Amino acid sequence: LQENPAMYLDELQEQLLTARNKDISLATLSRATRRLGMTHKDISKTAAERNDLLRATWQAAYRDIPAEYFVWLDESSIDDKTNQKMQG
Repeated sequence: LQENPAMYLDELQEQLLTARNKDISLATLSRATRRLGMTHKDISKTAAERNDLLRATWQAAYRDIPAEYFVWLDESSIDDKTNQKMQG
């Protein structure tokens, strides 16, 4: 999951069967991922959209600005069509 956070449960199930010869039910995988804090596909979307090169470039460009000068806005769960929060 760390290498591919956008992986679906059935894909994870297939990988575990292939790599470890373990047949684990989707329900068990769902419970396990929920316990790890991975409850919505939004988490996978966010992880998939990260770009380490852009992040490092941004950090290098703004490293001289004190952290308390920044204001962060969370728009990860906004639906552009209705402007309503969808989850979380």
